[in-house]
Amino acid sequence: MHIVHFANWAPHRSGMFESTKEQIKYERKEGLKSDFVDVYHEKPKGKKDGFLTPISWQEAVKADIWILHSLIPEKIKPHLTKKVSVAILHGPSEHMLLKEWTTDRREAAFDLHIKILWTYDATVVLNQHEYDIMKLYDEKNRLHYIPNSIDLESYTQDGLKWKYEHHPAIGSFDVNRLEKLPAHAIWAMPRVVKKIPDARLNLFCLGLEQMTMWRNIFCKAKVRKLEHLCESIQLEIKDLKPFMRGVDIGFNNNISGILSRVSMELMAFGVPIVSYGGNQAGVPYTKYVAQIWDLDSIAEQIANCWHDLNREGSTLKKKTMDYAKKYFDRGKEVKKYVKLYKKLMEKKGG
Repeated sequence: MHIVHFANWAPHRSGMFESTKEQIKYERKEGLKSDFVDVYHEKPKGKKDGFLTPISWQEAVKADIWILHSLIPEKIKPHLTKKVSVAILHGPSEHMLLKEWTTDRREAAFDLHIKILWTYDATVVLNQHEYDIMKLYDEKNRLHYIPNSIDLESYTQDGLKWKYEHHPAIGSFDVNRLEKLPAHAIWAMPRVVKKIPDARLNLFCLGLEQMTMWRNIFCKAKVRKLEHLCESIQLEIKDLKPFMRGVDIGFNNNISGILSRVSMELMAFGVPIVSYGGNQAGVPYTKYVAQIWDLDSIAEQIANCWHDLNREGSTLKKKTMDYAKKYFDRGKEVKKYVKLYKKLMEKKGG
């Protein structure tokens, strides 16, 4: 059984890439032949990221199973009907809908996910929230829910740990999306410091394209107060792990409350999360749940989390890490993919 994953080649810059790389790692551990296909380069040369080297499009044509992450190159797309096809939906429905309203995608974005669901042999969603939505469109019973996960071997306490000057060091690590912005965490900081004077926000992965927006948020605030309440304000960074290990509290900006990849990574480091929502597959991943975009609620939950972290005999960091080990193990979740691949191959007569 030969499996190929179609995704963008973007080491250390894309959560989709890192997730795909981890998927291949654990599929290989299961004894499968699993490869990466760079969707924008037909004959990749000289590309290597650790153990991973992309194969050419022509090599991909020989594979048994095609896994869609971003797109299938048009040149080889006619071969799709001959393959076992699986799509993994990384973009949540809210993001797709908002893209229809705010970009030139118009009516194509959310409908794309429906077309994929109706076309591919199987479509996998990564959280319960998305499963509940896409199930409404699953006319052919091809939808599967396999929880999002990470390579826990890569997220340990060993390694560089950034030392923040102010505590709690509150961290926002998400790449900005229409449905997840750190703006309200920024605006809540004056309320946070009333409760915890030394608290500071630390922002990472801010997009260069939105530089004017960030300048307006910080530099136009009265006496630049918001800027002073942030210890770190950073653009995209190649390696976030040192900053994650050192932060005290993570903030999940996603309005739906689903766990982004960086939130799972933070929890693997033992960093508790303040979030909107707060359930993963019906299981609460945090009790520090703020009302969406409510500045007082955000400040209150940050203060509650900090109080619990500093309470004598606190086990919050350990419980957070234990939760990650139990629910975010890519090695465990890949076994579900392998079972799905085998079932689809048998159905297709492979």
